[in-house]
Amino acid sequence: MGRLTLVLGLVMAIGPLAIDMYLPALPTLATEFSVDAARVQHTLSAYLLGLAVGQLAFGPIADRYGRKPPLVGGLVVFTLASVGCLLAGTIGHFVVLRFAQALGGASGMVVIRAVIRDKFDEIQSARVLSLMMLVMGAAPILAPLAGGWLLVNGSWHWIFAFLAAYTVLCICLVALFLEETHPVHRRSATLARALARARSPPRRRSSPTGASSGR
Repeated sequence: MGRLTLVLGLVMAIGPLAIDMYLPALPTLATEFSVDAARVQHTLSAYLLGLAVGQLAFGPIADRYGRKPPLVGGLVVFTLASVGCLLAGTIGHFVVLRFAQALGGASGMVVIRAVIRDKFDEIQSARVLSLMMLVMGAAPILAPLAGGWLLVNGSWHWIFAFLAAYTVLCICLVALFLEETHPVHRRSATLARALARARSPPRRRSSPTGASSGR
């Protein structure tokens, strides 16, 4: 459980890290791309929008195709988008790549929660999720410090190079240590059905005493 929890925490941290790690570089990006500060803020808005869209999408995708393939696919997208960010030549390209980066990063935030529900009982799930929340809470504190250090000792490109390298490490850890936790017989028959299940309200079932309880 300890090694698996470490892997889950490292993966779940990817999305929050990419929000806060580059914040110290915003003035530098404005100078680099010869735009005003308001235009650079679009890179943050695009990332937050991508996270929202990605979190809506990856739930049904993980129900249809299992946990591991969507997770690895999302992390690959994040890695490629991170490399694209450090190579971007215009602010427009950078904004689009930040959106793509967030789409990929959302896979970790969504799929890891599903893996925890699949893998652990209720008590263990609560314990592991509490640890994940600590990771999510620490990221906004530590990420700007790390980003500032990379900016001072290198350049803003180093921040996205670090994010790409970190995610490659996470992909390797997922491939080695994370088993598929959502077997084929439990998956939705089609993606459309998975989307319909995601939109439907929770079912209610009768308890042994005749009372209804939320599922």
